[in-house]
Amino acid sequence: MKAVTIDFFVIGVARGGTTSLYHYLQQHPQLFLPKVKECNYFTNAESLDKEVYNPPIAGEEYHMKIIRSKEVYNQLFQEATQDQIKGEVSPAYLWDPTSAKRIYDHNPNAKIIVSLRDPIQRAYSHYLMHYHTGYDKAASFEAALEAPKKEIWGGGNMYLEMGLYYSQLKPYFDLFDPKNIKVVVSEEWTKENGEALNDIYRFLNVDAFSNCESEETFNASVQVKNKGLLDFLRSEKIKRSLNRILPKKTKEKLMEHIFYKESEKQPLDQNTRENLKEYFMEDVSRTGDLIGRDLGQLWEIN
Repeated sequence: MKAVTIDFFVIGVARGGTTSLYHYLQQHPQLFLPKVKECNYFTNAESLDKEVYNPPIAGEEYHMKIIRSKEVYNQLFQEATQDQIKGEVSPAYLWDPTSAKRIYDHNPNAKIIVSLRDPIQRAYSHYLMHYHTGYDKAASFEAALEAPKKEIWGGGNMYLEMGLYYSQLKPYFDLFDPKNIKVVVSEEWTKENGEALNDIYRFLNVDAFSNCESEETFNASVQVKNKGLLDFLRSEKIKRSLNRILPKKTKEKLMEHIFYKESEKQPLDQNTRENLKEYFMEDVSRTGDLIGRDLGQLWEIN
């Protein structure tokens, strides 16, 4: 099997729009991204979901896998044409302190893209996702922040720690040419997807692309109609039974239509936000200095 060299990586952040970026970039004819949105090949990431360790089935689409095999990883890119630029999207590459060096060793000229988000809103969004999908049992964000830490990527509760961006970004700036690193802010680029995407295309040295369907938001927050039933169906024994009985896409559609509904915006408690500003203030300032942006003013964390 032919070894592959990945040309660009979208490295984060979790709950910062990376799923939308994946789907938008995937539509560009000069770019190739695998059917696995998060490969996690260049990480030590672990997950509470045992299914993500199963090798991907050819032709099937997956949100996340943890791929350790070089052969399996290379196989994901075998359909790329010679004139396509190959990339992948794994937010764990920002979180895992070993990923920057691994990616650099793989391709020191790789382009690096990161989408940052207000770390307080990012943390709250991350908690909501985990609560509504059964990973977090805490009935409130505040209670979740007081809970014992599960220091694991998939299903963990490092909500605040994942928003300390400076120490996560610094290894990339230490290793890669800063001209090969593009930092965007999700609050900005999601407002004007079309022009923001063209800016990313220019960074990747590909043509502007106007046929991208960029209005749809992917991986948005959802609420659960029957959380007790969902928790039951998420147990490992029940999941294995469902996997044997139902095709993957049938199971996904069933879960979508029966258990989920579009979430109304659930506002973060303002007292909680004010209390968390102090936690993030110094890191936001240092991150802003690193990338040349006044993030404190942008996110009102100053």
